[in-house]
Amino acid sequence: MSKPLGIGIVGAGIIGNVHASALKNIEHAQVVAIAETVEEPGRRLAGATGATWYASYTEMLADPGVDLVVLATPSGMHADQAVLAAQANKHIVTEKPMAITADGLDRMLGAVDEFGVELAVIFQNRFSPDMVKLMRAVQAGVLGIPVLGSANVHWHRTQDYYDASGGWRGTWALDGGGSLMNQSIHTIDLLQWIMGGVASVSASIATLTHDIETEDTATASVVFRSGALGTIQGTTSANKDWPARVEIVGTGGKAVIENGTITQWEGDAPLSDDLLTHTDHAFIDGWQPGEPFGAAHERQLRLIIASLIDGDTPPVPGHEARKAVDIILAIYTSASSGQRVTLP
Repeated sequence: MSKPLGIGIVGAGIIGNVHASALKNIEHAQVVAIAETVEEPGRRLAGATGATWYASYTEMLADPGVDLVVLATPSGMHADQAVLAAQANKHIVTEKPMAITADGLDRMLGAVDEFGVELAVIFQNRFSPDMVKLMRAVQAGVLGIPVLGSANVHWHRTQDYYDASGGWRGTWALDGGGSLMNQSIHTIDLLQWIMGGVASVSASIATLTHDIETEDTATASVVFRSGALGTIQGTTSANKDWPARVEIVGTGGKAVIENGTITQWEGDAPLSDDLLTHTDHAFIDGWQPGEPFGAAHERQLRLIIASLIDGDTPPVPGHEARKAVDIILAIYTSASSGQRVTLP
């Protein structure tokens, strides 16, 4: 490759800085532009990366040196920003959730197809060795026939967490939801990824301990596409952050994974590295126990950059990433209607 892939980061907040720090360690990637409407953090991140600061996103999109746009902005902005990037012939990486409405999901995927660019979504929790091995073990039947699957995210967020966000967290317009769409989406994605997709949900949501528009507590009964059953729980009203937990029960055993690490395994065979494919090893390359926040971002970004350079589909493309959002939207519809909702 004659030159690095030029990257423009949209948003100079916490996540924008996480992406910038990760990208500086990736060969063939160079942050060349920062789009941030607030001058001080925008100029600071641009100075730290040697990039050009743009107060306007559309001005950044006009920069011919930008090949890839990273969306590190409030969730409700992703769909419009991704469509504009696709129209400018820029590849797109976005934080989760990729969009917060079915229309937003459709518009994003339609735009990248129309303009021939790639869309990848950050679901970094897929990139731990135990998570990949568990997925392969279920595929290989090491747990027999999966009959139950659950996802539990029991976390604590203060009212200050919501109040200090500049008015976007805990709102329908910009956060798209609460404890499910913001906090639990990673674990919901892992559950559906392992169990092979969700067919229908019946759910209840509530706002119990925070002054926000959206839910801070939710529960759902799930029917998977295989016919297996399950549950989803998500809250930001717990007394502390308990480990995010995925539990799989099969006719041949049981597995529990907490914060990306297997804490219980009872299968027909050991949970072995022999289950991993060559591609899987590339996914988990560089993983370290107790790694700091941002390290998993770097692993996924490294694979995304390599895929774009090689002309391949990046890991967790848009059509795959929308599945978790579709599940959450179905939960919201079920909770508001009081009816079981069948997913497309």
